Amino acid sequence: MQIIRTTFRADGTPIGKTLTIQGGSTPLVRRLRPADAEDEEAYPVSSAPAAPAPRSPAKAKVVRTYLVGMEDSPLTKIGQTTGTLKSRLAQLQTGQPARLLPLLDIEGDYEAVLHARFSDYRVRGEWFDLTPLGDPATAVAGALAVLGLDIPREGQGDSSYQVLLDF
Repeated sequence: MQIIRTTFRADGTPIGKTLTIQGGSTPLVRRLRPADAEDEEAYPVSSAPAAPAPRSPAKAKVVRTYLVGMEDSPLTKIGQTTGTLKSRLAQLQTGQPARLLPLLDIEGDYEAVLHARFSDYRVRGEWFDLTPLGDPATAVAGALAVLGLDIPREGQGDSSYQVLLDF
């Protein structure tokens, strides 16, 4: 047996159909008049075509640039995420034998700028050895300040910049 169900919005416009196929010999029944349908099968009838439901504007995703260090290693990763640093760190940790440490979390998309600025310190991909510059988080914050992106530290006005030691 095949059952086709249509789901409707409150204004009567269809938003989806499902097809269920079940064993048995029950014939598929098609009802053309809503009055002939059982309540479960009822669907709204409109004499005029229904106007599409207004779409709400897509919520812009906030991009965060982060700096992650690897325990017992000079390597740091400069990356970006639209989620939280904690969830991104969990994703990255899956493929790493050493513990990853969050070092810096900045609201905004500065990944490409930072990759270009520290290209001489690139080890592989998004991994850099910034130890010749001192503390990696301080070096990255300093690079952003030189570029005119003065991001205040946490507790000094805006909280879009965080130096993280651990979760």
